[in-house]
Amino acid sequence: MANAIEQRVEANGLTFHVSEYGERGRPAIILLHGFPECGYSWRYQAPFLAGQGYHVLVPDLRGYGYSDAPKDPMAYRQSELVKDVIGILDAFDAGQAVVIGHDWGCALAWQVAREYPQRVRAVVGLSVPYPGIGPRRPTEQMRQAFGERFFYQLYFQQPEIPEQELEADVRDFLRRMYHALSGPGMREKHRAAKPVTGFLDILQPPQGPQPSWMTESDLDVYVKRFENSGLTGPINWYRAMDASWEEQHADGRQRIQPTALFIGGEEDPVIQFAAKALERMPSQMDDLTDIIILDGIGHWIQMEAPDQVNQHLKTFLDGLGS
Repeated sequence: MANAIEQRVEANGLTFHVSEYGERGRPAIILLHGFPECGYSWRYQAPFLAGQGYHVLVPDLRGYGYSDAPKDPMAYRQSELVKDVIGILDAFDAGQAVVIGHDWGCALAWQVAREYPQRVRAVVGLSVPYPGIGPRRPTEQMRQAFGERFFYQLYFQQPEIPEQELEADVRDFLRRMYHALSGPGMREKHRAAKPVTGFLDILQPPQGPQPSWMTESDLDVYVKRFENSGLTGPINWYRAMDASWEEQHADGRQRIQPTALFIGGEEDPVIQFAAKALERMPSQMDDLTDIIILDGIGHWIQMEAPDQVNQHLKTFLDGLGS
């Protein structure tokens, strides 16, 4: 990414690829990406936030891109991912940071704020409401909700099969994924024409050129990083969900203490699926300043609506004071 210092950083026993923007010693922000993304997903936010006077850190998270990717699914428990974030902050001498996350990175941002409130100046979640700690394991809740119907997060619990499907043509998978969950893709209301046996069966390929927020050259960056890392690490985040829930359920900490903001897209299927979590989120937080839903925007909110997201982030950060 332009104007970034690209480097390798040791944290929590692994090596991470981190893009650094702005001057060290300035107030720190760390940007956490989701699936299937990488640090490049913050290309519209990182330079903007650095221009606002922040020291911005943008890692490829565990399992992704040019960062280390352990094979054991249990290496992707949220407790380990949280330690990754804290370790990256430590590597840059950032005692506190604003933690901003999207998708899985959003879920991780909530957990960093839950476990290390003293290290989090504030937290911003994009796309994934904070649900608190549910009464049952995530896969149990999903099986009850979906029954025999296909749900990709349950499909991802299988060893090897999802990787074999998606790694066969990484570019095709990513192109379908970014389109299908975007605002225009969601409005197409695609229905699979055959019985659903794999993830690609529910991802409609786009008709026409790539959108301005995901050009062919942008797609090249993602393809290169996923061809480097493979998809086992990213999918292992899903395979560790139940183990993460068990740890969180045992520690008993529920509330998010730091000042928080949530931004979602009206067309985002996660917002539609997690409507109840969105409703109860204010009761789970000590200082939730706002819930903002952007009209017509899908899941890839920081890319689909970068100017709107940037302005909401600026307003929130300005409100934090010195």
